[in-house]
Amino acid sequence: MKRTLFVASNRLGDAVLTTGVLHYLLEQEPEVPITVVCGAIPKDIFEAIPGVERVIAVTKRHYSMHWPEVAIELGFVYWHRIIDFRSCLLGFLPARHRSIWKGGNNSIHKVIANAELIGQKAPLPAKITPTLSQITESRKWLGKAAEKKKILAIAPTANFYQKQWHFENYIALAKALTHEGGILEDAKIAVLGAPGEEDQALPVVNALSDNHVINLIGKTTPMEAATILSQCALFVGNDSGLMHTATAVNIPTVGLFGIGRPKVYGPWGDRSLCLTSTPSGIPITRENKDGDVIEALPVETVLKETEAFYKRLSKTQNEV
Repeated sequence: MKRTLFVASNRLGDAVLTTGVLHYLLEQEPEVPITVVCGAIPKDIFEAIPGVERVIAVTKRHYSMHWPEVAIELGFVYWHRIIDFRSCLLGFLPARHRSIWKGGNNSIHKVIANAELIGQKAPLPAKITPTLSQITESRKWLGKAAEKKKILAIAPTANFYQKQWHFENYIALAKALTHEGGILEDAKIAVLGAPGEEDQALPVVNALSDNHVINLIGKTTPMEAATILSQCALFVGNDSGLMHTATAVNIPTVGLFGIGRPKVYGPWGDRSLCLTSTPSGIPITRENKDGDVIEALPVETVLKETEAFYKRLSKTQNEV
């Protein structure tokens, strides 16, 4: 029986960005089950994809000894196809077809580079499709707000502090978007973040009204977070895995970038907006200089651009 081996990243964002390739393979070769090897964090996202036969989470060992361990766990298989985004030992297991990542290309977006790895010229955007049962389960967090999808999702954290927009900016933005006359007037505000990211995220939760905020920090798995995001009207967050997850469930997404590489990792698609620091390439963290607060990405700019972006999408949708 033919089988495909798909080796994805440990990091949530990079793993999510490969889901477009995975779905393409399943569409082109639906009779070929896929085994995914990835990190423990994105494991449940791959497990939720129909056609994925098995998911093995990698536990890192010294001297890269985790790869021989995984190879042993896989057993002897002559793979129909190997797609290796890690350039690891597994990419050289016996196979009829193989595609091995040779390194990044900073001139094109990852969804294009990922597609090119398997010989596709058209981009393969990230794709996560929660099931009806998963959506129903998400109501335990979202309540009645999910019925109208009147929820603003914000992710004030990132894997590096210099990528984090100041939490006070998120507070001001969330209040402005959901106040009377705002584009999401009276909407609930879902605050997401991974375990260990409480220092940046909890001040946002604590500053918002208990009647409007939904505290999801450290409470969900990545797939649960994806399902919750699929029920939201708008996402605003830093350069992070949650930002890519929001684009993968196809909701309007605003990504805030400073030191990252927006050309490579910016939110992808027509329903996305990438806002960058001025000048570009500097941290979006707040700086205090001679008693003055300096913002590389002022909250007024983000508010104005987000409102215009959301109204534009709403108008387009109403015209369809």
